[in-house]
Amino acid sequence: MGSATHWLKLLGGIVVPGIGDRALRRRVAGRIVLVTGASEGIGAATAIRLGAAGAVVLLAARTESRLHEVRATIEAAGGKAYAYPADLSDPEQAERLGERILRDHRRVDVVVCNAGRSIHRSVADTADRFHDVVRTADLNYLGPVRLLLTLLPAMRAGDGGHIVNVSTAGLLTPAQNWSSYLASKAAFDVWLRCAAPELRLDGVTVTSFYSGLVRTRMSAPTKFFRRYPAATPDEAASTVCRAVARRPRTVQAWWSRPGEVLAAAFKSPVERGMAASARLLPLRAAALVDPLRMVRLAWASRRYGWTLTAATAGGRTGEVALVDRSGPLTRGELQAAAQSCAAALRDRGVRPGDRVGIRCATHRGLAITASAAGLLGLDTVLLPPHAEPAATLTVLISDDAPGTPWLTLVGGPGGALGRPPVRGRLTVLTSGTTGTPRLVRRKLTWRSLLGPALAHLRHIPIRTGRPIIVAVPAYHGYGLSYLAAGLALGAPVVLVPGKDPAAVLAAAREHRPTAIFALPEHLAGLAAQPDAADLPPGVRIVTGAEPLAPELSRRLLDVFGDRVYNLFGSTEAGWAAMATPADLKAAPGTVGRPPAGVRLHVLTDDGRPALPGETGAVHVGGWLPQGRLVPTGDLGHLDRAGRLMLDGRAPS
Repeated sequence: MGSATHWLKLLGGIVVPGIGDRALRRRVAGRIVLVTGASEGIGAATAIRLGAAGAVVLLAARTESRLHEVRATIEAAGGKAYAYPADLSDPEQAERLGERILRDHRRVDVVVCNAGRSIHRSVADTADRFHDVVRTADLNYLGPVRLLLTLLPAMRAGDGGHIVNVSTAGLLTPAQNWSSYLASKAAFDVWLRCAAPELRLDGVTVTSFYSGLVRTRMSAPTKFFRRYPAATPDEAASTVCRAVARRPRTVQAWWSRPGEVLAAAFKSPVERGMAASARLLPLRAAALVDPLRMVRLAWASRRYGWTLTAATAGGRTGEVALVDRSGPLTRGELQAAAQSCAAALRDRGVRPGDRVGIRCATHRGLAITASAAGLLGLDTVLLPPHAEPAATLTVLISDDAPGTPWLTLVGGPGGALGRPPVRGRLTVLTSGTTGTPRLVRRKLTWRSLLGPALAHLRHIPIRTGRPIIVAVPAYHGYGLSYLAAGLALGAPVVLVPGKDPAAVLAAAREHRPTAIFALPEHLAGLAAQPDAADLPPGVRIVTGAEPLAPELSRRLLDVFGDRVYNLFGSTEAGWAAMATPADLKAAPGTVGRPPAGVRLHVLTDDGRPALPGETGAVHVGGWLPQGRLVPTGDLGHLDRAGRLMLDGRAPS
């Protein structure tokens, strides 16, 4: 089975042919071979294989303890090896390493340049991390050049020698987000290509091995690599040993040659294709959504408008829709209660298009009455529990008097309601941080919603059958959005008061949600719980609606680790930005960058785009027709990585 798998890998270009033990021994026995990066991965596997074939192996790497483990392995098999701890990212140490090796052994026959540093990061994220560019170039280019410049005179003076550069197939078909890594590897590759004709005159030959993906500790941090087939370190080491023994000019997978030609001949189309693929990346989240559920949701939104009625229409009646202090409520029970409530409102003279107010706390009553309003095609206004209702309301539904208690509207016969003549509308109040709360209604379209929604689901999954905890008021835009999202996607919505951190923690342990949505002040209380760090694995901690102070941002990352997200938006402008854990580490308190399909602008007083670091008014585009920009009412600035930092509220 193992042999069959290896042949399949060869046919697929995942591995490149290696060399047998007998052929390798004939070529390398008694030769002095220096292997850099020899403490693990490809380097360690190569050194062990060469030692078993009779080569004298010189091991160079930064981690001394692992070097000695590799040396002990070689010696236990009867081979000879010497350990040379050195940090090759320091060119001066690289030079001293070469000098020490020549003092100890007088010559080196083969140098395997394997040490390297990988970095997967966009240009935007690199803007404030230039030191990573320098560190990558030091180890992947400057260090090995300095080492070779030290060793080459002895190689020329002897019987010649051989240099093997363990490079990457990424040089042949460059990809986005690898600019620093591939540029440093390309620099050394081009240096060797230029030096090779000179060195050949002195009997020194060069092999460049353009390796594909290898499953090593260096590739492990790049999570999406785990989905792709890869060579093992031993398979890659066999290819390196073939390069040492047979000295070909290049070694690469069969597919990389036509790929190299296409990438060079059609640079502009290839770049456009890569850019398009990056825009389509959020579509991978669509695989997580039940298509039949989405069809039903689309049908319901056309019939009832963007209301909770539409959100509840997509799933099975027996699945749990929400959980509150009264226990679980299935989707069928929610729909039956909404029909009963709608019939009661109709019998009281409420007609399609009438404006009704719902003044309920965050519990099932809000979901039931809002769904009932959508069934009748009503213009619904969600009010905080203590808000004064407007005189224009036809009826006010509330938890208790004054107003019509919602419990008095449910329990009766539902009756046939039919399709309302007008679509329902759902309106929320602004938070009122800059004055009197205002009614805000935004007309959503599937086109404007698709990109941001899929981008959101990539980072913060909302899965069918997997609960989410909404610990924010559902009568404001933040809480309402996730109540609706959970109902629409079939994720049971657990409604918990965020001001009770013990209750949130208990709910998380009981329901094991994919995400907890809470305000910053509530997360501060949650982080202060003695056992807060014991949240179930995989739970995302998502905050928004209020500024996240940098100190609290650091505290949340310390307690909960790399699962804290910060969202930014406004009732007027919609969702504007998301900060991932990596963003919050790099810039504590940031609200991040806009999702796919949304544009974020910081404008000066005269309407010009603000420079990085320059404060201006924050505007959002993408939610309204013609891409119209909407001010959020905030002041902020963009850092050099394009992350938004909020600086306060704009003057009213």
